[in-house]
Formats: sequence, structure tokens, C-alpha cells
Amino acid sequence: MNRQSCIAMMVAAGFVFGGGPNTARAAEGAEALVSSANESIAAASVAMDEARAAIENGKQLVAQIPADSAQLGEVKSMLLAASDNWNLSVAALKGAKESAAKITSASSTAIAKDYALLAKVNAGLALSGAKVVQTGLLFVDAVSNNKTEALDIIRMAMQDSLAAASQVQFNYERVKTLIAEKYSK
Repeated sequence: MNRQSCIAMMVAAGFVFGGGPNTARAAEGAEALVSSANESIAAASVAMDEARAAIENGKQLVAQIPADSAQLGEVKSMLLAASDNWNLSVAALKGAKESAAKITSASSTAIAKDYALLAKVNAGLALSGAKVVQTGLLFVDAVSNNKTEALDIIRMAMQDSLAAASQVQFNYERVKTLIAEKYSK
């Protein structure tokens, strides 16, 4: 074998086994996965920021509600649902960011895709929880400003938000379980 043939074989082996266009394509694929995950995380982050602002505003509004208000019990249940969903959202957003950070260092494309999927479902969970927080605090706002005509609409919106958040959480748990089962074999 002459020197040129040997070099050609080494270059070909390098492309096949160690890099070259295949590695470049894999890197591009990982970047696309990261970009997609980051879009989901950005949407959830915006909703979380809006929910955080609603919480800050809600702290002042709660103080304006009279202690003998007929809606005080409902306000408490709305705040409890908002609190539960806020805690869930904070944890889910953290999980989304952690999963997205692992995409580029994954040992295979399949694992990278699973991290991207986990990032997206976590971001969806954070987003749906943030919407529950926002809706619950709309109720507090309506009660504190004596906008009783809006209460029925907000109650229905809260039921819808809670149902949607429950479905998103179910889907998140399902995806998480399927991925865990996939790698526990």
C-alpha cells in the first residue's frame, strides 16, 4: 500500500469513526434540539415572570379584602391552588433547564432527544402551573376590587386552568415514566 492510499484510508476512517460530517450533523442536530427546548423554556419563563408579578400584586390585594367577605373561602382556595401550582412550576422550570443543559453532552442522539423531550414537558408543566397562578390571582383581584360580575367567569377559567394543568402533569408523568423504563432495561 502506498502512502497516498494509507492517508486516504485514515481520512475515511476518521470520518466514519471519529468525526467529520457525521459529527457535524450530530452537533447540528443537538443544537436544533437545544434551540427547540430553549424556546419552550423561554415561553414558560415569560409565564412564570407574569405569575410572579401577579403574586406580588396579589399580596397587596389580599390585604384589601374585608375579613367578613362572602368570597373569603374561595379566595383562600384559589390562593392554595395558586401556591401548589407555583411550587410545581418552579421545580418544573428548574428541571427543564437542567434537561436542556444535558442535551449537547448526551452520549447519543437518542439520549439527546430524550433530554429535549424532558425539557419540553417540564417547560409545559411550568407554563400550565403559571397560568393557574395567574387565573387564581385574577379572582383575588376581582374580589378585592368588588368586581363580582367577573367572578363566575374567573371560576370557570380556573376550573379549565386546573384541568389543563392536571392533564399536562399527567402527560409529564407519562413521558418521564416511559423514558425511565426505556433506560432501566
